[in-house]
Amino acid sequence: FKKEVIVPYSWLLPALVFLGVIVFSPVFLSFILSFFKFTGVESNYFQKFVGLGNFKYLFQHRYFWIAAKNTFYFVGSMAVIQTAIALFLAMIIYFGNFKYSGLIRMTIFAPAVLAPVSISLIWRRILAQDGALNQILGGIDYPWLARMNMAIWCVVAVNIWQWVGYSLVIYYAGLQSMNKEVLEAADIDGASWTQKMFEIVVPFLMPITMLNVILNVIGSFRAFDLIYVLTRGGPGHYSEVFTTLMYYYSFSPWGPHKMGVAAAIAFVMFLAVVVFGVIRIRLLKERMV
Repeated sequence: FKKEVIVPYSWLLPALVFLGVIVFSPVFLSFILSFFKFTGVESNYFQKFVGLGNFKYLFQHRYFWIAAKNTFYFVGSMAVIQTAIALFLAMIIYFGNFKYSGLIRMTIFAPAVLAPVSISLIWRRILAQDGALNQILGGIDYPWLARMNMAIWCVVAVNIWQWVGYSLVIYYAGLQSMNKEVLEAADIDGASWTQKMFEIVVPFLMPITMLNVILNVIGSFRAFDLIYVLTRGGPGHYSEVFTTLMYYYSFSPWGPHKMGVAAAIAFVMFLAVVVFGVIRIRLLKERMV
């Protein structure tokens, strides 16, 4: 190898070693643990080999399929609904020429810098049966977080409320880099506002949209604290996602303490992220062609 090739890569070696020890080794150990029965109290992690038993147990348990469905809803909502709302708000604020547009953006972005736990505690009180939302709706006593078919969507709404400002700021930065002469030329050609938005602005922002989708998907796969504080995965495990289900099987005082099953869930979630990554790469390649 030439010196010009070796030297740059040698500077990367410490970072690669750090990643290997801190990131990849736990992933590898978690994968190995998924083939063993471990409750967290044994001195030897790899004492009782069960093969694919943890995966078989997982796929036969209804909690896993509830968590898989909710994870799909949660990730899909962040990728589609949050991105769409952020794009709409960014275009309205940018082209609306509001006097206090900076203050509006700061207000929408503010929840993104707050801790998810504090956000969850506030919204849990708002969504309580005697909370502010029911008072605003005329003093009803609807249990938003205690309904099996509603709890996960309340979590989705709160998560979008917290993070839509982050996506908005990214879109707004993209709009500021846009050449306004293109829009002026469209005005001369008699294009309507809708035509300019959907035929010029939205295609121009497509790379930003892909970035926001990627960030939202990665963030939603990792979400735990907001969901756990809001619902604890309830009622009846009907708002579980993969991360909260992992906690339930591994560390929860009310859980079965099956570390191997939790490791199997982690591996399934890893495969889901890999599938998303492959799809994203193929879509980007098709777009480049």
